Amino acid sequence: MPKPLRLGRFFDFDDANGEILIFGKRRVTVDIDGLCAHLEGLVGQRAARTIANNHGRQSGKERVTELRETLKGNPSPPTFGEIVEALTEGEVLAGYGVVKLRMREDEAVPVELEMRNPIVKASRGTIVTFILSYWTGSLGALLNKTLDVTNVTYDASTDTLKCQFSVIGTPITN
Repeated sequence: MPKPLRLGRFFDFDDANGEILIFGKRRVTVDIDGLCAHLEGLVGQRAARTIANNHGRQSGKERVTELRETLKGNPSPPTFGEIVEALTEGEVLAGYGVVKLRMREDEAVPVELEMRNPIVKASRGTIVTFILSYWTGSLGALLNKTLDVTNVTYDASTDTLKCQFSVIGTPITN
């Protein structure tokens, strides 16, 4: 029987059992663009964005929890950088694009994101909300702050989606 194919540190494909494991949890591949378009058709753009935002934020928080659990066996607890590296690796392997995060000294806007060759070629819409809210949830969980996405742009000439994450409200609990 063939062994599961490992891509990166956290993605396993098991043909024999028809499974994809990401961060140790069974997942399925989904046409996220089609799903978001269908959701907009069912409930309208505003409600679809709200659903995508809530789901993306929760998914991001859950990935951080899963990664902390997965990396728990390391000699020392996983660092912020190790978790961010694993999350960005996950985005590449999942096909969302190549993500770079830049930490800033600005407490109000602590993180900037740049995604090269993003799955979505726009700066707004339900799919953009879904993708960026995932990062809002994961980064918020890592920083223990409630974040919001600001200054979202897409540059077609460089095929790059960019945004900043700003702090809102009070610290969150994981």
